[in-house]
Amino acid sequence: MDVIFEFFNSDDLIYYLVIPFFSGFVGLVTNYIGIKMMFSPIEFVGIKPIFGWQGIVPARAGKFARLQMEQVEKIIDFQELINRINPSEVANIIQPGMKELTEEIIDEVASESFPLAWENTPNFIKNRFYKRLEKDLPALFDNIYYDVRDNFDSMFDAKAMVIDRLTSDKSILVDMTRQTVHKELGFLVKSGLYFGFLFGIVQMIFWYLFPDAWYVLPVGGFFVGYLTNWIAVKLMFHPLNPIKVGPFTLHGLFLKRKDEVARDYAKSMTTSVLNAQNIAEYILKSSAGDKIYDLVNRHVKKTIDNSMGFGKPLVLATIGTQRYIDMKNSAVDRFSNSSASLPKSITNGLVYTEQALDLENEIEIQMKKFTPLEFDGFVRPVFEEDEWILYAVGGGLGFLAGWVQFVAMFS
Repeated sequence: MDVIFEFFNSDDLIYYLVIPFFSGFVGLVTNYIGIKMMFSPIEFVGIKPIFGWQGIVPARAGKFARLQMEQVEKIIDFQELINRINPSEVANIIQPGMKELTEEIIDEVASESFPLAWENTPNFIKNRFYKRLEKDLPALFDNIYYDVRDNFDSMFDAKAMVIDRLTSDKSILVDMTRQTVHKELGFLVKSGLYFGFLFGIVQMIFWYLFPDAWYVLPVGGFFVGYLTNWIAVKLMFHPLNPIKVGPFTLHGLFLKRKDEVARDYAKSMTTSVLNAQNIAEYILKSSAGDKIYDLVNRHVKKTIDNSMGFGKPLVLATIGTQRYIDMKNSAVDRFSNSSASLPKSITNGLVYTEQALDLENEIEIQMKKFTPLEFDGFVRPVFEEDEWILYAVGGGLGFLAGWVQFVAMFS
């Protein structure tokens, strides 16, 4: 009792009482800065390899992307998803645009390959050829689709695509992570204030009892910064299973909102990375693009031959076999490289494909089925290996803040 009486009658009482509030402020600021340092800057700033900083998440984009896809591949069968696509439906959707594009290419190629003969060809014959070609387009789409479907595993590497996407544009990974754990990050910042204040009370008591121990405030600041981060992160993921304590239920904050996290993660992953547009572009730009070209080459040439019908011998006699072959090669090249026109004609087809794959809903449904342990294993490994950096940053900043507090108030 005497100690308490002496404390409240101390000449430095106001300075002692400031310590918990200052510690709460330090906890808040260190946690805020620690989170900023997790995500910023996107690229390394400074002099490599030591003097400078890059956000923890973007610095380890490749590792994070690999860990994420290892988890996604456990719940998503891309081969099964591709089977959901109805090629006839795709053909019906994109046929009008493809019909117009095909006629343009045929006119252009024929005019270059045998200009006089094509110019003198009556329109009713050209229209007959166009209609025959239009009739053959659905079969062309079917043949290309089934060839792609049967070889999809060898053409598409989901893990490689996601890693390539997230490492080439690290801001995507940063945005995805923030959107998925935004509530936990908010709790992490606020908890610094609450726990910092509580630890500050302990710090205040030690400083009062040992006024000559100059290291109390700096060392105490280190523990405030370190422990506030450590406790906050532990509360995010522990306990794994709900524990009833009187009227309260203890459960890891992140795990408690599993359904919401599943929805946010599925949306951000499919919006930014795993969608029909990105998958199609990746396949065409990868080594599998050559296989696609070979498929298109074979089926387009076959379709042209079929569309010629009984008129093929006459065409060969008129322009020669080699020029006919050159014409088909030119048509395939124009068809494959029509980057200005082709995307517009297949946009609606990609929308249908997106709906048929339904990746967002599939990922969300499968994640909601996770047990707490499985859900923890889906997300936690992304942070676990490097979360010590967050603790160390909090401790270091707390130590510096403790020195500032000692010099400003008690030196």
